[in-house]
Amino acid sequence: MRLLEEVYQWRTHDSQTDVPFSFQVPEGMEQIRIRFGFFPGKETDPLICLPPIEQSMNRYYGYYPRALQPMEKEHFIPIKNLITISLDKDGVYLGNAHRWATSQEHVLSAGHASLGFVPPEKMAGKWRGTLHLHEILSERVTGHLIVEGETDV
Repeated sequence: MRLLEEVYQWRTHDSQTDVPFSFQVPEGMEQIRIRFGFFPGKETDPLICLPPIEQSMNRYYGYYPRALQPMEKEHFIPIKNLITISLDKDGVYLGNAHRWATSQEHVLSAGHASLGFVPPEKMAGKWRGTLHLHEILSERVTGHLIVEGETDV
């Protein structure tokens, strides 16, 4: 049973923001399956990548003479877009999938949870989640979130 489906469009200015979502799991559901994906997973255009690379190099290596550890900015291309997902149930934090994967699937039941999460005490009830847009470097990123409840496990 489909509990939630959302399609998102994000731009560079959406970096470092959070996108909340919520869904209700009815009685009788034994597990939920969350599928999340986004595209593109990385940015390859040097005109887009080089300014933040230079900014980061100045921020993190600005105290050291570059001659000590020469770095070519071009070696850091491509840069990955990073979006992670966290969940809570009835106000109890269940965890976070902090992964680079652009296609993710997370399964939770009262007795099992995908890596990064803990199982909830019960399935039925109000669930909340957050998509954490750590880095959106591409001019446009499309995300797709599907939550399904399953009664036969």
